[in-house]
Amino acid sequence: MSIFLFKAIMLILVVVAIMTVMEIVLRKVFNVGKREKNRPRYVNNTHKWGEISLIVLFVISYIVVINLEVGWSYLWIAFFFTILQLFRAFMEWKYAIQRGEYIIHLFGAFVLLVFILIASYTDWLNHLFGF
Repeated sequence: MSIFLFKAIMLILVVVAIMTVMEIVLRKVFNVGKREKNRPRYVNNTHKWGEISLIVLFVISYIVVINLEVGWSYLWIAFFFTILQLFRAFMEWKYAIQRGEYIIHLFGAFVLLVFILIASYTDWLNHLFGF
């Protein structure tokens, strides 16, 4: 296994672990119950088609970004997931039956936004991965 792949997997595992622990803490602090197993992923058709539209828009724009060969394509991915989390949070806040679920999505968006800011103002991703 290459060093790059090992570092990437470790970074992903650390971020997932932090997000999982913080989700458990947020659910307890804000008294948000566990997500129901039989509950649909989307709260309504607007939510479903909004997410599909965002994903299609992201794929098209990411292809353009990759073809421009700019060095910040990893930030584009994080920015997309931040927008997606904010959209999910809004739809959960506005239409969901389980009212506190949007807090979890807002936290996810906040963590990704912090990642974008740190990665763009420091050079740690370049030192770690050579981006």
